[in-house]
Amino acid sequence: MKTNTISRSGKSAIKKVSPNKTKPKGIGRVERSFFPGKELPRIYGPGDTNALEPGFLAAWVSKNKKSIEADLLEYGAILFRGFQISSPQEFEDVALGLDKNLKTDYLGTSPRNKVTQFVHTASELPPHYPIMQHAEMSFLDKPPRKLMFFCAVAPKEHGETPITDLRKIYEDLDPDLLKKFETKGVKYIRKYDGPNASRYNLWKTKRWDEMFSTKEKKQVEKIAAQQRFQVEWLPEDGLKLTNKQVAVRKHPIAKTKAWHNHSQVFHQDAARLEYAKILKQQGSFRSLILAGVLYVLTFLKKKLVEPKDQDTNVIFGDDSEISVSEIGKVSQTFWKHLSIFSWQKGDVLLIDNYSVSHGRLPFSGPREILVTWTD
Repeated sequence: MKTNTISRSGKSAIKKVSPNKTKPKGIGRVERSFFPGKELPRIYGPGDTNALEPGFLAAWVSKNKKSIEADLLEYGAILFRGFQISSPQEFEDVALGLDKNLKTDYLGTSPRNKVTQFVHTASELPPHYPIMQHAEMSFLDKPPRKLMFFCAVAPKEHGETPITDLRKIYEDLDPDLLKKFETKGVKYIRKYDGPNASRYNLWKTKRWDEMFSTKEKKQVEKIAAQQRFQVEWLPEDGLKLTNKQVAVRKHPIAKTKAWHNHSQVFHQDAARLEYAKILKQQGSFRSLILAGVLYVLTFLKKKLVEPKDQDTNVIFGDDSEISVSEIGKVSQTFWKHLSIFSWQKGDVLLIDNYSVSHGRLPFSGPREILVTWTD
């Protein structure tokens, strides 16, 4: 029989697999597959759910790291489904089985709550707000290599965590635009309120004391210097961070090139462009209202606030503007390659952060997705 695969360069390929070799050596009670018609993610499932004993997946990933790593390098994302993972601690045990070097430092913009020693909520942003595709902390010199998500509470409708092969974005993006990004790099501008401010307002995500886990400005400056963030203290205890970063990265192991930046997240038109796509995908009255609201708010924000004064913004590394047309092409390319699948309770999603991006579609009602990460 034939099975579709993805080559390590990110390009489609066909491999012949004989019937007596459908279960690779070392896989044992775990079977591998894909969603019909989708190249992401690679799915690992138990051969017999009735035979699963507690702690099986944690023990299995620990014994089969080489096989998992090979698939992760090739495909970029693996979904463990049907293994009866039911608690944050069980999820942490699985993550530790895969890699003992889990991290807790998070310099991203989305608010998160700590759940266990190494597990956090994925995002505390309001459910109506879209999270555009991004590689985790791509604005750092050394972003995490691997992410693991866990579905503790599956949403009844929407609230998916779409993923995209960033190697394909690199290959498929308009060549002239790609060259411009790759040559100039990107510059990020982010502003944060101080410890005494409200956690949320219309545009900001979290306060600087939440981001740096300290209220001491000297400590903030020390951490920022390690990341090459330019620090500017603002009135009313505010903080402005500016840093220049690459737009494309080579995978540290596979050496493949991939689109790897936050331009499609921090651009002042990003949320408006994203909701226009979400409206077509979800087709709900709620999406229509929110798309309209974001259009009006973005228009007013751009009219009333200079780009250099925006709370979050991204420009080219030479300080020239990334136009709406240019970021629109980026958004269009992402949606062309987007892989959307519904969460099921107990799912564990492993992502190679140098090859595959993730995001979040709006939702309503209960939803709890947890996350941990490692180098």
